[in-house]
Amino acid sequence: MIKTKVYNNGLKLVVEEMPNFDSCAFYVMVKTGSINETPGFYGISHFIEHMLFKGTKKRNSFEITNAFAQIGASVNAYTSNAETAYFTKSVGENVESCAEIISDMLFNSVFDEKEMSAEKKVVCEEIAMYSDDPNAVCEINVNKIFYNGTEYSRDVAATQEDVNSLTYEKIKNYMNKNYAPKNIIISFAGNITMEKAEEIVEKYYVNNFKSVDNFNETVVKMPRQNEHQIVAYKDNQQSVLCISYPALLGKDENEYALKVMNYILGVGMSSRLFQTIREKLGLVYGIHSSTNLNSAYGDITISLSTTNKNVPLALSKIKEEIIFLAKNGVNKEEFDIAKVRFISNIKMAYENTSNVSVSNAKDYLFYNEVLTKDQIIDKINKVTIEDVNKIAKEVFLSDRFALSYVGPQKDINLLDCYNK
Repeated sequence: MIKTKVYNNGLKLVVEEMPNFDSCAFYVMVKTGSINETPGFYGISHFIEHMLFKGTKKRNSFEITNAFAQIGASVNAYTSNAETAYFTKSVGENVESCAEIISDMLFNSVFDEKEMSAEKKVVCEEIAMYSDDPNAVCEINVNKIFYNGTEYSRDVAATQEDVNSLTYEKIKNYMNKNYAPKNIIISFAGNITMEKAEEIVEKYYVNNFKSVDNFNETVVKMPRQNEHQIVAYKDNQQSVLCISYPALLGKDENEYALKVMNYILGVGMSSRLFQTIREKLGLVYGIHSSTNLNSAYGDITISLSTTNKNVPLALSKIKEEIIFLAKNGVNKEEFDIAKVRFISNIKMAYENTSNVSVSNAKDYLFYNEVLTKDQIIDKINKVTIEDVNKIAKEVFLSDRFALSYVGPQKDINLLDCYNK
């Protein structure tokens, strides 16, 4: 059962009671990420996420991690374009301890200068690590041109120069503005009651906020497509490619039709791309597609890697597949299979309290609604073949697409290969 509450200061609470589980997942999700950053503050959301683990007035960095270890809890965090999240998973009786530690990190972090200097080096190492990863570079680059003109075009971690320019004053100013209760949701899923969750939130969170009035509006911009391709040289044995097409704005009514279509196109071994590009033609080892819905109209992206000599043929054959899908639609058998697979994955995801907690947090924070598992399945069941065929045409007959390549061919013309 899902229960929600909004406090007077704007803080949101969502609880999914799952009494048959021993575990309880706990999320504090802040509606701030790289799209909320301005020049001089690039990379600050991600850096703050790191720094909240580096010491409070009550605990040093080791004592924070050790406190979770002592109760057998896992803890982690992430930063994306639109949100920053801090989360734990523990047995139900220890979730209050988890919430207290996260609260201490959120409200009492000291941002020690020595710790900041050391953590800047860590984050710079992280940036360097991803710059050596061809898959990461390919994804960063395709976003750069596909989302040109919007805040989604920048990498979440920013550059090493950006990170090194961050100061204590910038961090405090940014947190005072963005870590306001109206931008935060607290989510529990698992072995907990609404009454217990309210007790925890009111004890450790509600009255601890200094800033109460700030609210991050959703960024809605149509990307400006100036270029179709971006090539990055890397002396690898294989080439990595991404192909992005426009999807949908946020929680569009066609969301589930898009996702059913994505299953047919590029999710799993039964998908068209896998069966044609890998199994029939033998051009790749791995290929898949994924959807990303956001406030800049989102994308559906095909990702693959192949030997360098196969790049032109692989690109042209992928283009053939998606144009064939757009013009001829899907058949009844693959449509039915896609829906069965989609629904099965939803059901299995709900066996993990962490999946439930983060999904509920995102939906309530960004769209002010939370769907139950049965409501989601009902929406999938209502998708028709006509819905899928319509969205395939809208997506893949668009001339707004982006191609990204990372590999040893410096002068390759991706657009020529793709349109051949």
